[in-house]
Amino acid sequence: MSESQMQTSSGLLSQSEAQVYALRKDSLGLFDAVAQSVALLSLEMGIALSSSFAAASAGAAVPLAYVVAGLASLCLAYVIIRFTRRIASAGGLYTYIAHGLGPQAGFIGGWMYGGAFAAGASFTLAISSIFLDQLLEHLGLTLHWFVIFCILLVLLFVLAFFDVRLSTRTQLLLSFIGLLSVLALAVIILARGGASGISFTPLSPAGLAGGWSSLFFAAIFSFTSFIGFEAAAVLGEETQRPRQAIPWAILTAVLVAIIYYVLVSFAMANGYGVAHIGQWANDEAPLDTLATRYAGAFLATLIDLMVAIGAFSATLAGVILASRMMFAVGRDGGLPAAFAVTHPRYKTPWVAILVVLALTLLLGAALGIQLGPFLFFGFMATTASLGILLAYILVALSGIVASIQARVRGEGTPLALVFDILLPLIAIVICAFTIYSSIVPVPQFPLNLAPYIAAAWLVIGLGLLIALQLRNPQQVQRFGKILGEHAGE
Repeated sequence: MSESQMQTSSGLLSQSEAQVYALRKDSLGLFDAVAQSVALLSLEMGIALSSSFAAASAGAAVPLAYVVAGLASLCLAYVIIRFTRRIASAGGLYTYIAHGLGPQAGFIGGWMYGGAFAAGASFTLAISSIFLDQLLEHLGLTLHWFVIFCILLVLLFVLAFFDVRLSTRTQLLLSFIGLLSVLALAVIILARGGASGISFTPLSPAGLAGGWSSLFFAAIFSFTSFIGFEAAAVLGEETQRPRQAIPWAILTAVLVAIIYYVLVSFAMANGYGVAHIGQWANDEAPLDTLATRYAGAFLATLIDLMVAIGAFSATLAGVILASRMMFAVGRDGGLPAAFAVTHPRYKTPWVAILVVLALTLLLGAALGIQLGPFLFFGFMATTASLGILLAYILVALSGIVASIQARVRGEGTPLALVFDILLPLIAIVICAFTIYSSIVPVPQFPLNLAPYIAAAWLVIGLGLLIALQLRNPQQVQRFGKILGEHAGE
């Protein structure tokens, strides 16, 4: 296959189309792919904003909750990795869902997943902005968080538009710095013996506040901290040897997240003291509290900066993910063809990038200012998570169907088929319970609106799909079937 062609299930795009709709092949390596997944996880932001919720349910045994959530993430990663070993596509989950469940399901999964990450860029950027605002206040400077938001938005455009390598290398550097700062705090806490000596109760069921049920309830909250581990999948058309690099990147991201969350939460449990976990559960800024207590105000300020950097890095990764998925859907005809146009020099999907950034600005201006950055974060994070979790369920179902189809063709073994069905089922159950726990009991306003907004977005997607099906059913059958250069390797 020539470099100017792309593979479809029913033929090839023309040479001119391929040139217009092509990303830059082989421009990224394994570390770039790892950076994309790890950056989107934003581990320092995850532990800063979600660990208190886990402590409220699991008590001192928060590390165990992260272990359970990590194992569930590995079940889902197993499904996605199996797809990445066969398919290299900028569509990511959109393509994988279409592969097993058909083009219509692929479109809906991509609609929910891509829309969630496109909207998600706004709330992670808001978190970065408010942490930087607080940092400037410590330095005696006053600058409204939304002004910082707009400045960072311009920086996002520069990093995402000109060269994908610039984006991934920036993510790699920022993620590394952020991880080191929080790990340094964990080491300091443990080196100083915590609040009352090092206790290993957080690593045992004895630390659970309410029995095993509290562990699994906390694991549901903790599972959301692993959302995005598969982000490297959308770089399949831009990465060297993607069928090897992308699976390793996804697996590395999950394992790094498990180790990081368990180690840091173990240190935090000891930092508060096993007898005082209630303080952790009620603390809105646990990293600040512990950094100030064990290392002074300077490290607390530094960690605030690292959380801001981590949130910005996650935003950049989210923009890359959403724009690549829009590119793939636009190339297939599910969105206007302009979404699939790449810059003639930089080979980035510049129209899709601009759309994501415009949506980020719109949501930040319309809702961020109205609700305030933290409530805006909670509202948008809940709404986006519902769309992402639905896509996770669809890709797990797609994995089951694809495995059964492969077995019918005589591929694999009966034992392998058991794993290929059991592990996705575990992922489906966890995702379903996570969705349930997000809406029951009904949260306070405006979080109670999140499921209705997610449902409305789903209805819009279904309406668009029906319109596309009526107008051009042959086009719909191509959804998820146009692949990049690496597809046939």
